[in-house]
Amino acid sequence: MADLWYYAEGGQRRGPFSISELLPLLASIADPRRVLVWRHGFENWKPAGEVHEITQQLLQSPPPSPASPSVEVIREAAAPAEDAASFKDVQPEMTGVSGWLGLLAFGQMIGIVRLVVNTAQYVQSIRADLWMQFSTVFWSEIAMNVALIGLAIWTAVLLFSHSRKFPTFFILQMICAVLMPLVDLLCVASFFSAALNRPFSDFFIIEPLQIGQTFVAAISATIWVIYVLRSRRVANTFTR
Repeated sequence: MADLWYYAEGGQRRGPFSISELLPLLASIADPRRVLVWRHGFENWKPAGEVHEITQQLLQSPPPSPASPSVEVIREAAAPAEDAASFKDVQPEMTGVSGWLGLLAFGQMIGIVRLVVNTAQYVQSIRADLWMQFSTVFWSEIAMNVALIGLAIWTAVLLFSHSRKFPTFFILQMICAVLMPLVDLLCVASFFSAALNRPFSDFFIIEPLQIGQTFVAAISATIWVIYVLRSRRVANTFTR
């Protein structure tokens, strides 16, 4: 990802801009060498005249044209370098997949691997005689898992492409991940109850461990959904 730049004008921070957007803005200022600029990697704000990327492209004046008419240009004053202290603690808007968003991205990829491994292990654990007798219910469970894996992969693609659709699909994925075990149990219990002509309650049994896992998953999903909805980094990153 290209560096994002900021500059100080009239005591205010302007940006973020790409270098190609920043250069024309600096060119419109009377003394661009004294304008304070900042990008990721700078410890403090610097005068533009001390930044190689800017001086190389902006501040090397070409020779004048032989018949150039004189033009009076009115330019805006820039914040002087002496005001650097007032910007020392000013930081640009957070953006990019790092910080807590980086942790979310790591968890997203680990989650996909876990889903694939768990689904493969589940398929391998099914006995051949049970598969022949209850293939419909097994195929239904596999289909639900594959759908969740597909949703997780697509959400990861949106995440790393900085798509504005990512928050919506991430929230949908969290809801599905929390509810799918319950939906799966309902489907399995309904199928076996009808197939074996036994009460639904004989099969719809929720173990204490399963309740605990669902509760933890719901709390975790709630925390991440709130983060995605309220984070400035998320709002600044997913704009495409």
